[in-house]
Amino acid sequence: HTISLPLSTSRLTSRDIRALYQERYAGEPLVRITGEPPLVRNIARTHGIEVGGFGVHSRGQRAVVCVTIDNLLKGAATQCAQNMNLALGFAEFEGIGVGVGGRGEGD
Repeated sequence: HTISLPLSTSRLTSRDIRALYQERYAGEPLVRITGEPPLVRNIARTHGIEVGGFGVHSRGQRAVVCVTIDNLLKGAATQCAQNMNLALGFAEFEGIGVGVGGRGEGD
């Protein structure tokens, strides 16, 4: 997916945007932030997502972010397992192979 975001300040660079994402998602085992646009082949059959390909329009008014997700795992099955775990009082990642690029338990 490609996301276009309005910026409230024109002083941000693509590195600034990437740093904001790295800070926000630090410690999240299912999210990997990369400098390059993410590729489906890097995320297929995994429980996580990759976010990358950060860019800022030449006028500095919009940022672009690319996200790749395996919608059969993280998009559906993993999200369901996370929600069930939380609803039933289990640890969020119980039974889920964590770490982008890793396969889930039982795969």
